[in-house]
Amino acid sequence: MLEINGLSVSAEDKQILKGVDLRVEPGKRIVLMGPNGSGKSTICKSIMGDPSYRIMGGSITLDGEDITALPTNEKAKKRLFMIFQEPEEIEGLTASRFLRTTYSKLVGDMADFQKRLESAREELKLDKDILSKSLNVTASGGEKKKLEMLQMLMLRPKYALIDEFDSGLDVDSVKKISQLINTSEAGFLIVTHNPAVFKHLKIDAVNVIRDGRIIASGGREIVNRIEKEGFIWAD
Repeated sequence: MLEINGLSVSAEDKQILKGVDLRVEPGKRIVLMGPNGSGKSTICKSIMGDPSYRIMGGSITLDGEDITALPTNEKAKKRLFMIFQEPEEIEGLTASRFLRTTYSKLVGDMADFQKRLESAREELKLDKDILSKSLNVTASGGEKKKLEMLQMLMLRPKYALIDEFDSGLDVDSVKKISQLINTSEAGFLIVTHNPAVFKHLKIDAVNVIRDGRIIASGGREIVNRIEKEGFIWAD
């Protein structure tokens, strides 16, 4: 499983996470909810090794191996993947070339690459010409999120961190991506502050974070309560 124990993290001399414990088992969809600024995105970025965040204490283990200090590329090789809230734009690197390079490094067998790419693109209803453009540069917010999902479908991670996957997506796209997550064999940590995204999404557990600490854990009943009362109920 993917597990974080006692994770404390700071950025710009400010402590953000204060001893967070979380676990994601293969095939499970674990939700992390909380108001803006509570530390949700920090957890994902710290797991992936973003150098902007300093780990002050605790550990991150992947299938029993301590990966806390590993660089991001080494974590990716262990089939850890993240869908960002605001995907980076990379001028001069086409989406197709990026996918081909990462696929060759992480999957290896290129025999069915083009066939799988076309199938995934059609499933996400992405225009074919977007693959020949610089990655995310001219893409809309929704197209960027779909390109991230395209990468996930192609690279077949064992664990995926998804930060606000509904950002920039219309209702139909949220429903489609929810279906893809529901049928994936990966373990997911799904970060959001919006309970509406769970209308079509199967979830196994919900954790609520506030001020850098997990303050509540449970099942879908937590989502229902947040939808009715907001995050203030957990104070």
